[in-house]
Amino acid sequence: MNLSTSDRIAARPRGPKTGIGAVPAGQLVTYGAEALLARARDLLFPPLCPVSGEPVACHGTLAPSAWARLDQLTAPWCEACGVPFDDSGKGPLCAVCAAPEGYPGHLVGPRRLDRLRAALGYDETAARAILGLKYGDRHDGVKSFGMLMARAARDLLPEEGRVVLVPVPLHPRRLRQRRYNQAGRLAEAVGRELELKVAHGALYRQRSTPTQKGASRRRRTRNVAGAFVLSGDSALADTHILLVDDVLTTGATLLACARVLRRARPASVSGLTLARVLRDVV
Repeated sequence: MNLSTSDRIAARPRGPKTGIGAVPAGQLVTYGAEALLARARDLLFPPLCPVSGEPVACHGTLAPSAWARLDQLTAPWCEACGVPFDDSGKGPLCAVCAAPEGYPGHLVGPRRLDRLRAALGYDETAARAILGLKYGDRHDGVKSFGMLMARAARDLLPEEGRVVLVPVPLHPRRLRQRRYNQAGRLAEAVGRELELKVAHGALYRQRSTPTQKGASRRRRTRNVAGAFVLSGDSALADTHILLVDDVLTTGATLLACARVLRRARPASVSGLTLARVLRDVV
């Protein structure tokens, strides 16, 4: 919460504690103001589940029915791209990742991603949540989405080395229209869960691209070709990058970003999305 000048002044400790476990008076004022504001917000805008629309106890939580309807992806899955298997006897790679170099649809490999994970399968329930975040200013589910993504991301974390979250950027014009980058919000939520830094300025989208909805894999790849560049102040050498986006469809956007990020000589570049479109590739 952004505090007003008066709240910041009130929040400053005004002297040493006067008893065991005592809280400075200024902090009591701030905590009281925050509680009142939270109560007023709940009265004006009752907390609702961002997925199902049902009443929930507090903002940012999902209703039990929403948790039950989300297609949460878990192992067994392809060790490379993370597409789930329908039984534990398959693997370690899916059919696409095991195919020879040059096979259409490769997401993992040289000049691509090192590995890839998604928290959810993209279906009607996930679409409602993501479209609300992307176009409807519904940020109240970001904390829960971040928890789901952090669980998937743990499979990508190296045993040692610095890990940095890099959100897929919006073009400046679209950012001004939308006022926020949904990939950035998700990256921040994952960063809070895993205590990782978010490098918002690592990539820059220098060219506005047409909507990818309904486009073929080839068209999507052409749309994003040359759209991204490294920021001048990127310090990503020898880091392990987790490239964050909301949805993986064909992977064209993630691959375009990964190719650019590799110019910074990172130790690895892996992809992390809230949801992915699943196809019969296993």
